[in-house]
Parts: sequence; C-alpha cells; structure tokens
Amino acid sequence: MDALRRVQSSTGDPAEADALLREAGGRFAFTRDPGSDFSFRVKQAGDEGVAVGVYRIDGEWQSDGEFDQFGVHGVFSGDYRWEIDGDRDSGYATPFLSRPGRELFGHGDDLTIVNVYITPERLREVARQVYADDRMDPVFDSPRPIDPQRSLVMLQTLQVASEYVRSGMIEHPMIRASLFHELAVGALRTFPLQRDGGRASVTRRGEAAVYRRATHFIDDCLSLPITLGDVAAAAATDLDTLNEAFRSRTGTGAGSYLRRARLSAARVDRTAEPTLSDAALAARWGFPSEDRFRRSYRAAFGATEASPSRIRGRV
Repeated sequence: MDALRRVQSSTGDPAEADALLREAGGRFAFTRDPGSDFSFRVKQAGDEGVAVGVYRIDGEWQSDGEFDQFGVHGVFSGDYRWEIDGDRDSGYATPFLSRPGRELFGHGDDLTIVNVYITPERLREVARQVYADDRMDPVFDSPRPIDPQRSLVMLQTLQVASEYVRSGMIEHPMIRASLFHELAVGALRTFPLQRDGGRASVTRRGEAAVYRRATHFIDDCLSLPITLGDVAAAAATDLDTLNEAFRSRTGTGAGSYLRRARLSAARVDRTAEPTLSDAALAARWGFPSEDRFRRSYRAAFGATEASPSRIRGRV
C-alpha cells in the first residue's frame, strides 16, 4: 500500500495558503488582501491516489484556480459559493465535484470544508473495478449530486473521513484502504457519470462462481488492506453483482461477509494473545474505533464473551 503523506499547517498569509493548496495538487490564488481576519488551517493525510484535507479558513475571501485531481468538497460550517463552467451554487449541506482542468471560483466566509482529492488514475482504477469494465475512463456531466439521498450519504462519508484524519485512525492501512475506496466509489455514485450501455445480467451459476472466487480471495487475503473493489476484481465481476451474489446466499452484502471474517480472525487472536487490548484488535482488523469493534464483536458472538480488559481484570 502507498505510504501515508501528512500536511498540517496554519497561516495568515494568502501566498502561503496558496502553497499549501499546491501540496494537494491545486493551482490556486487567494485574494491578495482578504482582510486582517484571514487565517488558513489545514490537516491533511493521503497517499499517491487519494487524500483527505480538513480546512478551516476564517475571514471573508475569494479564490480561483484548478486541481490536477478530482475533488469532492463538503462544507460543514460557514458560507461558500462556488462556480464551475458557469454553473454556480452554495456549497453548504450539498457536496460538489471539481474536475481536473476545470476552473473553480470560490467566495467563502468563516469556512470549514472537507476536500477529498482523487487522482484520475485512482478513480479510473476504482471505476473499472466497480463496473467490471476495463475500458472505462470516468467522465462526469455535472458538479452537482444526482439526488438528495446520494448527496446526504456522500456528506456523511466526508464527515467520517474528517474524523479519521483528526483522530489519527487514518494511520492504519486497513482502515485507510477501506475509507479511500469508499470515497472513490461514493464519487462515482454521487455525481452524474457518463456510461454507455447497462450491466449484463448474471445467471445463478455465474453468481455461484462469483461467490466462490470472492470468498476464496477474502479468506486468502484477510489480513491485508483489501477493499470490496479488490474482491470484485478477484471475482471478475462488478460491485453490484458481487453484492447480489452474497445476498442471495447469506442475506447480506459482501461487506458484511468481510467484516464477519475479520471479527472471526480477531476472536482467534483474542484466544491466542489474551493480553491484546480491544484497541489493538480494532486497529489490526480494520475497525475505526474500539467502541465500534466491541459492539460488532458482541453482535457477532454474543454479550457473554468477555473483552480482554475484563479478562485481565479478573486475573
């Protein structure tokens, strides 16, 4: 997996803010004299293909420029108005998409914004996994979401991504791989994507083969930072067909199977290494928090199984 890169800085100088955005692959210019209350703070983490940046930009300001990557942007406080190719709107409570080489004009006031940057190469790779189409090269029709429901889901994913950056959970490779894949898939499904043709139907025999290849891959690669896109590629199918194959056999999607398999592995580790904490097990097996791991573990194996901390407390 690609090495994690981090940026954490703050400045009151617009030129330095421009330089910090260049580290995210952007060529931007803030208003040269935005006012004495201007300040720019960023905390960002990412790899060669995907990065998540959490920005706080105080004061009233304007900017214009473009990114080398695709950008999914969510505003969580303050005011931000954007314009891309003559299309303009407020960014508050509705994510929007910036595309490589398309100029973005912004006017903000006391802004908290989460930006996800995805390189064209990574988005193409994920799109070809998701849609099982080796010729696919993602092209979007609009910077606006397809509908309110997808908009809401994307905002929730951006919020989770920002929490992982702030808490440091993004440091863990398994968590990072899952998050970055979810962000790329979210971009593909939130914004209107040009596609030719439809998805071919799969026979029951074909679904059985998909399920068999997928479960073998998961079992063989469980300790690695694999994503559902990797599972779909190993099963030679698209993401929707993968989930259909699992639902028809288990009643839940492929993601649930992968989580249950990792919980079972954590259960084995708990027996073999009784001094391991829940926090260590959560990080090892890709759960974003100790509490989430405990709740999932109890749901899978019952409340009667004691946690390692309780076991140690009785010794």
